[in-house]
Amino acid sequence: ATWSSDLGTIKFGHNGLQEVLAEQCWKLSQMEEETEEIMDLQCDAVQHMALAEQPDKIIEWLKTLPAPTEEETRSGHSCPPAVRDALLTRSLLLMCAFENLRDANALLRAYIDKVEERDIKGLAESYTKKDDGKAPSHAIFGCMLLRICEKDVRTGPLFSWLMRSFKRELDRLYNPQAILGYTTKIGKTYFNIQPPPSMLNTIENMMSMMGGAGGGGGMPPMNPAMMQAAMAQMQQGGMM
Repeated sequence: ATWSSDLGTIKFGHNGLQEVLAEQCWKLSQMEEETEEIMDLQCDAVQHMALAEQPDKIIEWLKTLPAPTEEETRSGHSCPPAVRDALLTRSLLLMCAFENLRDANALLRAYIDKVEERDIKGLAESYTKKDDGKAPSHAIFGCMLLRICEKDVRTGPLFSWLMRSFKRELDRLYNPQAILGYTTKIGKTYFNIQPPPSMLNTIENMMSMMGGAGGGGGMPPMNPAMMQAAMAQMQQGGMM
């Protein structure tokens, strides 16, 4: 990726090479037995496939993974999110961080149409409830994230609220520091939300390397005005 960025016109590595790396990582994950090694390889796989601009191939992988269990979708769950949900969210955040909303939208629409078995409107209604015992849906988080990113810098407060409302799920994803890098880059790129100076160089260095290397309590209280605005943005985008 460094060679492509310095000497070519492709910023994050040749798409074909990224796709080869992605396919190899996924194949290796099928041969591993250690849970952490499997997750590491699967995260690398979706990362490289996202940079290869192949959302349909990510969908084919996600279709092979089990649906979320009751434990994984329970409010306040202590276990990591379902792998299928986790890889979807990771892919969407990476695509948004690298300003590829086209593929992020294609990925999310295909996920809702071909992978998610639950009723999307029911998941949207559940996202606003504190007492239904359900954790916030990753698909609904993705819908709201994309609609907010498609607006302008004035929706920065809505983005900040969305990150707070989904913080528990994000903190339990594999390698949460990488996730923080994605969300910080999104805040800076789309909404001019500046990270602390001590964090900025670390995040920029991590994001610049992405093209080449293989990464307690309930949900925060809902702000009704923010929730209403987020749902309105999502409906305008045709995701519901």
